[in-house]
Amino acid sequence: MQVGIAGSPQSGKTTLFRLLTGMAGSHAASTSNLGVMEVPDERLKALGDAYKVRKTIYARIDLLDIQPYKGQEFLNAVRNLDALVVVIACFMGVPGVEDSLDFLAGMEAEFYLADLASVEGRLERLRTNKAKPVSQSELPFLDKCKTAIEAEVPLRDVDFSPHEQDFVSNFAFYSVKPIILAPNIAEEHLGAGSYPGMEEINRLAQERGYRVVPFSGMVEEEIESLDEESRVEFLMAYGLTQPGTARIARAAYDALGLISFFTMNPNEVRAWTIKRGTKARQAAGKIHSDMERGFIKADVVSFEDFSRHGSIKACRDRGLVRLEGKDYVVQDGDIINVRFNV
Repeated sequence: MQVGIAGSPQSGKTTLFRLLTGMAGSHAASTSNLGVMEVPDERLKALGDAYKVRKTIYARIDLLDIQPYKGQEFLNAVRNLDALVVVIACFMGVPGVEDSLDFLAGMEAEFYLADLASVEGRLERLRTNKAKPVSQSELPFLDKCKTAIEAEVPLRDVDFSPHEQDFVSNFAFYSVKPIILAPNIAEEHLGAGSYPGMEEINRLAQERGYRVVPFSGMVEEEIESLDEESRVEFLMAYGLTQPGTARIARAAYDALGLISFFTMNPNEVRAWTIKRGTKARQAAGKIHSDMERGFIKADVVSFEDFSRHGSIKACRDRGLVRLEGKDYVVQDGDIINVRFNV
């Protein structure tokens, strides 16, 4: 999965990219617009602390800092992304908000035009017999998309049937991508509960189904320089429990329909990323292909049960460790031990 960070010039998008990828303060960050962000998860930390393992491996998402390209260059950069974070320059006051919202409006317009061109191009090829329909339902699907786009309804908000979802995956639609708005606010607004442009941003988000996660680039850079104890105290002073970067990373993860399951051994605890609805056998394949191929059963305990009783042994003694088959749908936070034979 790959998430892009976009925004108007000087909005703070590159600052956010560096913070999310752990490149803050790094000289290398100035020459790289590709990185990896870890998805914070207190559950994984609790597992690591309980078993005092040497390594804690968090879920990760590839991140792209989209340069200020225009037109087709921008579309090319976004084309293969799974989601977007758009930074709004609220720390610059009303002018910064207006510039950022103009950028957002222009981006949305380009997405609609590109999606419409894709749909109309396919319809033209079908009507002139230059291509054959995948099935009889492809034309109604294309008409449905065209109607939505012309009404400026993003395709992520269209109710597609399961077989239509297969058609969606055949196109590189832009308006199907989840979008998270990240207002970059000044320090004085961090604990105030309001910031320049907040009402307009929230209205747009509600209308278009965007998530809104404010952060303060300047404050986040200061947080990065603190040890864990000082960081907690610093956040508490602003009435926060997590840095903005952690909340943005989690919002991106959730927007992509992803969940985590956990594995443990004497050396490490690890989060594995899967799509919501993934079955046990396919989840095992994320760990190793041999586990999927030779899958027998999986020992499963929920993190909630583990947290309540303190150990896998205590959960087993209470009958809370379940033996699940290949068709079990893995739940977020499941702790899994795969039984397999190859």
